[in-house]
Amino acid sequence: MLIVIFLTAAVAVFSGFVYLKRERLGLPGVGLAALRTVAVCALLILLINPVSSGRWTGGNPVVLLDASLSMAAPGGKWEAALDTALALAGPRGTILRFGTSMSSFDWEPPQAGASRLAGPLRSAVALGGPVHVVTDGELDDAGMVDPGLLENVAVVILVRDTVPDVALLDVDMPEHALMEDSIRITLTAGMWGGRSSSTARLEVTTGDRRLAVHDYELPLVPGIARRVLTLPPRLLPQGTNLLRFKLDASDDLISENDERIRIVTVSEQPAVVVLLNPPDWEGRFLFAELGEISSTAVRGYAHVNQNNWLDMKSALPVQAEAIRRIVLDAPLLVVRGDPVGITAVRRQQSSWDWPTFVDATSNGNHPDWFLSGAVRASPLAGRLTSVQWDSVPPIFGLASQPKDGHDWVALSARQGRRGAQRPALLGKDSAGARSLLTLGTGWWRWRLRGGAAREAYRAMLAAGVDWLLRSDLLRNDVALISSNVVNRNLPVSFQWVGAAMPDSLSVFLTRDGDEDPKTYVLRFDSYGIALLPLPPGAYWWAAPEAAGAGGVVVVEEYSEEYRPRAAVDWAGGNPAGFMLFESYARDNWWLFVIVVVALTGEWAWRHLRGLP
Repeated sequence: MLIVIFLTAAVAVFSGFVYLKRERLGLPGVGLAALRTVAVCALLILLINPVSSGRWTGGNPVVLLDASLSMAAPGGKWEAALDTALALAGPRGTILRFGTSMSSFDWEPPQAGASRLAGPLRSAVALGGPVHVVTDGELDDAGMVDPGLLENVAVVILVRDTVPDVALLDVDMPEHALMEDSIRITLTAGMWGGRSSSTARLEVTTGDRRLAVHDYELPLVPGIARRVLTLPPRLLPQGTNLLRFKLDASDDLISENDERIRIVTVSEQPAVVVLLNPPDWEGRFLFAELGEISSTAVRGYAHVNQNNWLDMKSALPVQAEAIRRIVLDAPLLVVRGDPVGITAVRRQQSSWDWPTFVDATSNGNHPDWFLSGAVRASPLAGRLTSVQWDSVPPIFGLASQPKDGHDWVALSARQGRRGAQRPALLGKDSAGARSLLTLGTGWWRWRLRGGAAREAYRAMLAAGVDWLLRSDLLRNDVALISSNVVNRNLPVSFQWVGAAMPDSLSVFLTRDGDEDPKTYVLRFDSYGIALLPLPPGAYWWAAPEAAGAGGVVVVEEYSEEYRPRAAVDWAGGNPAGFMLFESYARDNWWLFVIVVVALTGEWAWRHLRGLP
């Protein structure tokens, strides 16, 4: 501003000197000097093009209306919310619905499976008008809302009334099981409202079969109850099974949250058998991680003393002869330490050995060996090159390469990040029998540390098991995977995990009870995720273009929106809408008009007075 005043004064002095002092025009010279001053100053402003910022107030009101399922659930106040939104918007206002996303207003009942306000609120404030929010206060992202935005937003909270409700909140069970295994299931139920019944009946079914019926005693209201149910062995057929859990209470007013569905795959024999002797940290972490990354059954046995073995999942004793029979039929055997004769009877099969040893070069110490990365010549290189090897902790006690040798080296390590490289993971394919040999110990620390270290541990195990099994039994190796179970009115997530992500992909879905599949086109974002909204039901999907990927996905009737939750405590602010803006000098057309009029007027006046 000071620069503009200085330039204006300088131009005025110069113009006055020319017309009053040099040309001595008197009073007409004052007018000519003023025209030249105005023209030159306007030209300078257009040349510098200064920017000014300000706040624009006004605009039509914007009303954000919560359209999640909780608004129309028993006890909800959807009709009152509609009336409130219409009154706040007035004849010129805009009503926008929000839930999982923001959409235009309509009269349909709320259907959103979540209440997310942060994104829609930022968009509404940017419109510039007064902003009002009408909600029941049960927001999923209340902690993500910018407090600064709420200072200029009026929040109307219509708290939902509490009604008698018994809800089956969660069902925790394994995704894979063996025919000979019992399946342990943990159920979590919640109780709210003035309930009079003290028991609820749980019914477990698959298809038209009833698997179990139990009466459970319910705690006082409000409360959370956890109950354990065990399904006996051989109750479920081999293959993929959909289990429906339905909780029934006499005075339950919300029936949509009483049923849950889970998927369990039952197999006759485990595809991966893990033998631990001794059952140290290395072996136990190895078994746990294999069970998490595999989409097939993994069985583990630990040798405790003499000829006694324990099942790693149930902690029950197992006869050595029974383990020998299982080992004989297992496609892959993973051995930690000495199997004490268990593997003597096994047939020609894939194996992964994790021996225990003492490094003769350590002199009683445990030097650190840092992984230097994957060897490109190995069959595992494609899966291991993306690992951040500089972010993983070292292993210790690296053993020397065995005398019989192996076909190739998958991973190598250097002591203290210096010196020559030594093999850390070896592979061999002899007469159709594939095998891996892990040298060193301390790999379990990768899983314990988490982050990039655990991802490296998972990648190594997934790549090794996939190569040994010659199949796509691990989720990490298929080209396309999907959600297993999603709540009502939330989209099913498909994720591309293959090498080259396509722009779009056709997937065929067959709903339970239908004969003809329907075709959907998935469009992936930059993270390889495609969202597909589906109505409640069980769907079998297949994607022939994604290396034959397929699976089962279930959309439940259950939604977290039906569960009573604490409403946010927001006082709200003054709904005085405003919009910040920036304006440049060249955006003002009248400055160009001033320049033209001032220069033209000065020229005409000079011409009338006979001046050149």
